[in-house]
Amino acid sequence: MKNLLKFTCCLFLLAACKGNKEDLIDQVLPAIPETELGAFNLVFPDNNLICTEGEDQINDELAIEFLWSKSTSASSYKLDITNQNTGKVISTTSNTESKSVTLPKDTQFSWSVTAVLEDQEEKSTAWSFYSEGIAEDNFAPFPAEISITDNTDGTVKIDWPSTDLDNDIVSYDIYWGTTATPELLLSQTKLTSVSNHPIEYGTTYYIVVITQDTQGNSSTSKTQFTFEN
Repeated sequence: MKNLLKFTCCLFLLAACKGNKEDLIDQVLPAIPETELGAFNLVFPDNNLICTEGEDQINDELAIEFLWSKSTSASSYKLDITNQNTGKVISTTSNTESKSVTLPKDTQFSWSVTAVLEDQEEKSTAWSFYSEGIAEDNFAPFPAEISITDNTDGTVKIDWPSTDLDNDIVSYDIYWGTTATPELLLSQTKLTSVSNHPIEYGTTYYIVVITQDTQGNSSTSKTQFTFEN
């Protein structure tokens, strides 16, 4: 009976020691932080300018080397280039901070880069440019750069500045709503911002901005957002 009691006590002490050891290890060893994608920026082609540094190719095309800064932890990058004339998107990948892409001359493009790390992604803002070879001084406006700021009072500030190499932007049409085809909010306005437009928190809103110039040229920008209270 004494031996059985001693054996039981030993088992209890071993279990207690094991538990204390595991608790001690948990206290001493710090939690391994989750690796996060570092911030990065677009570098070239420059935003809202004509790209004149491409290499001439056959069939009136231009090889342009796209450049961006390094994201600290990214394992790869995805480059998306949108032809603003046709809407066609060229997508390609790179393991470095550059990628050469052949594009038609005399064309307006927008581009963005997405840094990738396993199942994480971080997308840059979009930049716009014209490829070299412009034959006439009649440029379509660059797509408006839409930004939304939460005023934390149930309203948001909406900005949509745009640039035109001719400097002849005449008006904007602003569409706003909770569907992918929002309704017209402002027609042919000269405003480039609204300070306190009401929203409902937790609701997804869609915004479309059409920029127009005096030559009848136009460009379209789209975005969506959701703010939580």
